[in-house]
Amino acid sequence: MKTVALVFVAGVMLAGPDMARGNIKASVPEKVLAARKIYVENRTNDVLLQNDTYLELTKWGRFQIVDSAKKADVVLRLNGGNTATLVETGDKTYLYNSSVGGRWQESTEQVPGGFTRLTLIDAKTGTTLWSDQRKTLGSEAKRHIVDGLRDAIDQGEKAQWK
Repeated sequence: MKTVALVFVAGVMLAGPDMARGNIKASVPEKVLAARKIYVENRTNDVLLQNDTYLELTKWGRFQIVDSAKKADVVLRLNGGNTATLVETGDKTYLYNSSVGGRWQESTEQVPGGFTRLTLIDAKTGTTLWSDQRKTLGSEAKRHIVDGLRDAIDQGEKAQWK
């Protein structure tokens, strides 16, 4: 037991005081830092949230917003708990997705009401590269929809220069 505690303390000391206080968040993969084109896939019924996402991405200027996932390096998927239609059948949950011809698709992403999950996906492979859940209840909160992504990328870029 003492050995485990000693190893843990040594690990925290090596990681540095910022990590010990929880001030360092996981940065994004290199693929995200290299991405320049983004497609926004809105799986919510909230067009104002989608509009705020476009506005914030445009103000940021980090990505060129494109009109299809095929043209993008990454896809920013928006999932909202208060707007999705979920149906549970035994051990699986299905999401009604009108963007794919009104079909039911298996869903692994359940989001509480008043929140939106942002998932950054590699457009070529479909691999999840980054994910965050933001409170988006109210117009002011929606205007900060991409803050977590911006912070993660800024932190990843700073880590590159160390």
